[in-house]
Amino acid sequence: MSEITFQECFKIRASEIDFNQKATLPAICNLLQEVAGNHARELEFDITDLQKDELTWVLHRLHVKMDRFPDWRETITIKTWPSSGDGLRAYRDFLIMDENGDILGRSLSYWLIMNIQSRRPARIPKKILEMAPKDTDHVLPVTDASFSDLNQADYSQEFEVRKTDLDLNRHVNNVRLIEWALSCLPDGSNVNEIDIQFMAESVLGDTDIVEVQKRSSDSDSQYFHHQILRASDDKTLAKATSR
Repeated sequence: MSEITFQECFKIRASEIDFNQKATLPAICNLLQEVAGNHARELEFDITDLQKDELTWVLHRLHVKMDRFPDWRETITIKTWPSSGDGLRAYRDFLIMDENGDILGRSLSYWLIMNIQSRRPARIPKKILEMAPKDTDHVLPVTDASFSDLNQADYSQEFEVRKTDLDLNRHVNNVRLIEWALSCLPDGSNVNEIDIQFMAESVLGDTDIVEVQKRSSDSDSQYFHHQILRASDDKTLAKATSR
């Protein structure tokens, strides 16, 4: 697998930390996105390569689990590799490590290729799927999406989509949706894991509503169900669970 892995180092900046001087979960997600794009470019199937054929990558689902968040000015290494797929979805794994090589966190991402004109999924080219090693163990388990509907929102907030929220695909960047989902949590919530599925696009001018329901688990730890809706038609844009 060594030939297909890629890694990059980052020093945590002041713009990426919270008041505890530790990197935030959205900051980590942004770095994962950066590394994935850089590796795809090296393999010659990044977003600019696909755009030549009227195609683009979209993130379908992201599961991130952190054991420890890096400190301000700490240098971390993110290692990534494409890890198989099923024709419509391509998987990519990540390991986040400190300067000693100890694992700080893990992430598994699920990607789709979208036709730019129809805005519908397209089959992933065989040459891309064949780059991934066969029968590789993932850093987190591959599961079917089973996000619960909210019975009643404990917290909610509205967000107006601005130009600065958009990405290369001209829809709201996935990390912005994660930021919105986490911003609705009560003060003192220390979230170290999120599993989020992106279900529809949101574009400039939309008003989006984030709703959160608090739950308790058998281990007495709290977790939260999130859903993000478009106000104009109640279309579900994303669902997530955080812990």
